[in-house]
Amino acid sequence: METKDEERKWHLVRNDNGEWISDENVVFLSKEEARHLQIMAKLAGKKLSIQHGYDGELWCYKHDMKY
Repeated sequence: METKDEERKWHLVRNDNGEWISDENVVFLSKEEARHLQIMAKLAGKKLSIQHGYDGELWCYKHDMKY
């Protein structure tokens, strides 16, 4: 019996520190969503790290969203 390895497709984004991470760990945001989340985080005493893509996209880490 033959099996075929599943092809892995990697999608990476670069954070503001220049590190590459999997897009499975990020949430892409509109400008309005990013601003709203920053305000909500500040009111809760948390810091939300909004990252900036080279093409103007905004995103944050999924674990930041859990706060």
